[in-house]
Amino acid sequence: MIPIPVETDAMLAILNLPKEMSNNGIFKEHQGLVLEMIHSIVLQEHYDRATHDDLPEEDPFLVSFRFGFCFLMLHSTAEFLNLKTLGEGIVKTVGLDQSATELLTGSEIDAFKANLELRALTILQAYLNSAGLDRLNELKPRQARLIRVGVI
Repeated sequence: MIPIPVETDAMLAILNLPKEMSNNGIFKEHQGLVLEMIHSIVLQEHYDRATHDDLPEEDPFLVSFRFGFCFLMLHSTAEFLNLKTLGEGIVKTVGLDQSATELLTGSEIDAFKANLELRALTILQAYLNSAGLDRLNELKPRQARLIRVGVI
């Protein structure tokens, strides 16, 4: 199996999204963008291997690139998807009678996307180039540091 691009049905299964979304053309439209994102963050020899080599399903390289692709696809499309809503956006909560629906806010979608990108880069960490490693370091949460304050 060639690791990337991942077929839409397999991607939906990996991301636990409804099968009905396979008809949504947004994934096909974003496929080239996601491939370019991966190409820009991984070393060339790994990208070539991921797009051309036929690997067994259990191969860690294949799994890393397939999951990385899927997380980056959701990262790329999250703000455009219409998941179980009456209007636009991603549902955060639904009332008991479904009359009250709360959608993710813009900042929550940004945080969601940053988390997806962090997961993708973490999975692909062994294959990243310097730009990818820099981006991974930007996204990693910072450890709290002890600050000493003196009063004079």
